[in-house]
Amino acid sequence: MIRILGYLIAVAALVGGAVWMADHPGGVTVRWLSWRLDTSVPVLAVALLLLAAAATVLMRFVGGFLALPGHFARRSREKRQVKGTAALAGAVTALAGGEADAARRCLKDADKALANPQLAHLIAAQIETEKGDAAAAQPHYEALLETPETERAGLRGLLAAMPASDPRALDLATRAFARAPGAAWAARALYAAQIEAGLLDAAQETLAKARKKGGFDASLAAEESARLTLSRAEAARAEGRLSDAAKLAREALDAAPDSIAAALALAQIHAVENRGKKAAEVIAKQWARTPSPKLLAAWLDLWREEDAAQQVKRVRELIAANPDHPESRLALAEACLRAESFADAHAALAPILGPDATAKTAGRAALTMARVLAAEGADPGTQREWIERAAAALAVG
Repeated sequence: MIRILGYLIAVAALVGGAVWMADHPGGVTVRWLSWRLDTSVPVLAVALLLLAAAATVLMRFVGGFLALPGHFARRSREKRQVKGTAALAGAVTALAGGEADAARRCLKDADKALANPQLAHLIAAQIETEKGDAAAAQPHYEALLETPETERAGLRGLLAAMPASDPRALDLATRAFARAPGAAWAARALYAAQIEAGLLDAAQETLAKARKKGGFDASLAAEESARLTLSRAEAARAEGRLSDAAKLAREALDAAPDSIAAALALAQIHAVENRGKKAAEVIAKQWARTPSPKLLAAWLDLWREEDAAQQVKRVRELIAANPDHPESRLALAEACLRAESFADAHAALAPILGPDATAKTAGRAALTMARVLAAEGADPGTQREWIERAAAALAVG
């Protein structure tokens, strides 16, 4: 409606202008060199309009003629793009169907047709990766690094096939984490490379950043933080900085309270500091949470100068906060066996030889019982029964 109204207004203006000029014809004289032209204003106006129209048509013709090479080039590119896209679709279909050779043939056609072959490189890398040929996939992943759109895919592919000890791993992982700080693969690759390079402080910083960005979930980050802090504690201990080592080991244990490794490290540092009582407190507290043969060994090592009877008392002190745990009963039975307190050993083992015990626990208890019977001088047939019972249980467990 607006266009029609505009058209009518334009026509009315032209008609009005023509009538006005007809009523006021006037005269125009043009002199150029030896030429002279006398005409009226309406005739000159019409001549100028015709000249402008002719110039416009001529310019359009010339412009269209000059644009022909670009048009043909554009059409050619479009045809190549269509052909290349079809070839890529064929490669993807072949790859999904497990036809690697057919996918390669399609990729060759795509590589010839496409001006930007990055997608072809990505598919080719996936083909070689699925075949397990990391060496063949590497140049394709390297090519993906050349453009921002495919850089992350290239970095991920290279890092997935590259051990953390590779000389390039740290640089590539640093680049990947800068591009994708919230990606778990980038965070873990950088963390592993920094650990491998001994950059423990940098690894701790990466872990903190990745946790905030979602690259590590909270539980995994806590475990890794404890492990990393424990590594730093061990390094400090090796350098003779016992105070720093103890502080770091305590931080590791606070971050992962169930970590037996952290508790052992802290207890050992206290033992080196000649703080045996403090070491015993750490082990006893950890036993109450997570009893373990490793903790028992460390505990007994604190009292290695004592005789077997005294060590039974030490074991009772250790297991006091968690006496019914299978590890506590096994520890007490072993101590009583060494002290030749056979009745106490039987009493300690009895609750974990029943049907409610796990196969592994029952097997270990039966094996200990066989040793107790042997020490008591029981007949060989009875000992053999317990050994066979232990073997059967441990085979299941």
